[in-house]
Amino acid sequence: MDDWSTLIGELEQNTPEKVWIIREKLNISEVFEIQKLEAHFILVLEGVLRMENEHQQILHYFRKNNVIYQSPYELRVQNKLRLVAETPAHIVLLHREFFLNYATNQPAYSEKLVRAIMDNAASFMFELMKNDLKSEDRLAYSLQQLCQSLELEVKNEFYLLPHYINKNKLALYSDISRKSLYKYLQNLERKGQIKMNGNQILVRISRFTNSENVDWL
Repeated sequence: MDDWSTLIGELEQNTPEKVWIIREKLNISEVFEIQKLEAHFILVLEGVLRMENEHQQILHYFRKNNVIYQSPYELRVQNKLRLVAETPAHIVLLHREFFLNYATNQPAYSEKLVRAIMDNAASFMFELMKNDLKSEDRLAYSLQQLCQSLELEVKNEFYLLPHYINKNKLALYSDISRKSLYKYLQNLERKGQIKMNGNQILVRISRFTNSENVDWL
């Protein structure tokens, strides 16, 4: 299964309780009611959501077919995290217990969930690694992570950062000040690693390899 549409349709037909499979649409900047994650996990069907902490630092981006599984209530961080729609988004809330019981007879569904959770865990791990870098290197690493984790448009030899990742969001994601951001962007442009066109930032594809998360500093 390349996407989750078949699975979702099957679950909707077989659920004994309609509230166990809930479709929601979020508008730009709409905050998801995180208490719903106490009994459900999220599948992103369309759009992009960002996870941020209480200080508005952006921790992670979720895109189409990503799963948000771990309950913040189990981690006791429900008051410290927010999920916000970065773009118009379409999500499905899947009841944890119902899905796991259903998947016991559908090994492919269990495998799909496990792979999605592992992908998220790997992304979080690589994002945590940037915290050990110096500020300018952290910005470069953040750009690399965004290019690898989001489905970005390609133009000539560059990845185009989406419009919703403006300079303010990039600073929040990289955990650097706006003042430092401008200086570091200019440095990266001089090195030929990025190109700036007004508010648009383009990241050179040739700086990447086929291996994921290879340092290109």
